[in-house]
Amino acid sequence: MNTICMNTMTGAVTEYDGFAFQSITPRYAGSVNGLFGLGGDSDAGQPIQAEVLTGRMLWGDARKKFAPTVWFSMLGTGAGAGAGVEEGELLVQGQSGSWVYRFAVRPAGESRAQPGRGIRENYLAFGYRNVDGVDFQIDLIEVGDVSSKRRV
Repeated sequence: MNTICMNTMTGAVTEYDGFAFQSITPRYAGSVNGLFGLGGDSDAGQPIQAEVLTGRMLWGDARKKFAPTVWFSMLGTGAGAGAGVEEGELLVQGQSGSWVYRFAVRPAGESRAQPGRGIRENYLAFGYRNVDGVDFQIDLIEVGDVSSKRRV
């Protein structure tokens, strides 16, 4: 069972997978299994994986779209794979499938991800997933979409 919590101050929603919490505070959550402490940099010793995803939307007009570039206005902390370069994952969801693409999170606050060229969908959702549990803050996801000449 999943528990969905909403921060009424910011409107942010968090989903806790596999926990049937009946009560939650900023520091603790309770269920029939006991009291759980919330916080820290890991979940039972594992990095905390987090993601944010837009809903599937019809971008612009009704023609099929492809997105050559997705820009993230974001800040991140920590280092992912390699020489101090943090990595993130671009998430793309369509009617026919889901795709994941790794990209470098730039310290300047603007990062660019490039989805695959074969995606041609009317309704697409875009998102971000952290790698190795690094912290992040996303302010804007901007999709550079290009319309096909075809609607079907």
